[in-house]
Amino acid sequence: MTGIQAIRSFPGWQLLLLALGLSICSGCAYLGSSVMPFQIDALMSGLHQSASRAGMFGFFEIMAFAVFMMVLSRLTGRVSVVMTAFLGAGLAAVSSLLTAAGPSSSVWTWGCAILFGLGEAFLGRSYVCAASASKNPDRMYAISNGGGLIVLVAVIDAIPYATRSFGELGVFVGIAAIVALIAPFMATLRYAPSLPVRQNAEKMRLTRGGVALLFIWVGSSLGSSMAWSFAERVGRAIHLSADYIVFLSTVGIVSSVLVSFVVGALARSLRREIILPLTLVGTGVGGLLACAAWNSWSYTAGVIIYWNCSMLSYAWLLGSAAALDHTGRTGTFCGGMDRMGYALGAPLGGLIIDHSSFTMLGIAGCVACVVSIPFGLPVLLREIRQPEAETQPVSSLAEAG
Repeated sequence: MTGIQAIRSFPGWQLLLLALGLSICSGCAYLGSSVMPFQIDALMSGLHQSASRAGMFGFFEIMAFAVFMMVLSRLTGRVSVVMTAFLGAGLAAVSSLLTAAGPSSSVWTWGCAILFGLGEAFLGRSYVCAASASKNPDRMYAISNGGGLIVLVAVIDAIPYATRSFGELGVFVGIAAIVALIAPFMATLRYAPSLPVRQNAEKMRLTRGGVALLFIWVGSSLGSSMAWSFAERVGRAIHLSADYIVFLSTVGIVSSVLVSFVVGALARSLRREIILPLTLVGTGVGGLLACAAWNSWSYTAGVIIYWNCSMLSYAWLLGSAAALDHTGRTGTFCGGMDRMGYALGAPLGGLIIDHSSFTMLGIAGCVACVVSIPFGLPVLLREIRQPEAETQPVSSLAEAG
């Protein structure tokens, strides 16, 4: 029996292959948010751009991702998730190479950032739609989020080698090479279940539950971004070494991967009304502890709690969107709004620090994470429980296709 035959004889081989494709797609879709510090440093060192010019690269990258994700929510399920995944990977790779090989002008680099954001949006659309169509979206999101983190860690670890080989702008070459290398595995997205023709053709609507989900999701993203963007500076302020801060982030990532896999395996026995508010509150509390840390133990606890709860809450937010709409279009739209909230978190956090303290930043971030829960969660859960035919749309965002 060959290796391929052995895999195909395994009862859940299609599920495993789909999880592999989703993990690759997830990691590539959120690559920009994770490697942005390295991209900005490369622009400043390799192209001698000012901090403000290089910082705008990150702004255009994330905002393009957010806006194009909302635009792509108009696509119907007839548009293949495999096709948009490979298109997104191609755009991400090409835009990275153009950044490395092009001139140092702001117009050029910002244009490349927008192109990279478009590629991420195509990848994000494929990821959300393929996972939403699965029989157990919560499980698939938990597992693929953990797998996506492994991809991100691999890319970050490879950046120093790319820089040594190709110079200061090697980070862009490295991103293009790794995306091109792992993109073929996204072909397994073809194992995602297809939706009925009726669901593919109907309008994409934001119901009351969808509005509640949107407020919960954006609030959590805004709050976590506000707190996490300055967590490293808090660590330095309490005299932690740079090596310890990096090591702690690695521990947080690895632990969240393991927890994601374990929770994904137990997804059927976990109740959404318990795990979703618990992880949202945990994200806020973790950010608060990290920002208001008074010693290494409180900082360590905050970082570990933040990483694990933020990853799990994101999986269950995506799963909630899938429970409302198995076509993935609601999840795609809310995912775009999520990135927009994340992009605004850092500048808002900076304003709070300039006029107050790190402790106030942690409090503001925690409040943003939890303020919508008492009002939005009951509405969301009520709509998820009721039959699909009873949902009453409050607004039609776009016509399908």
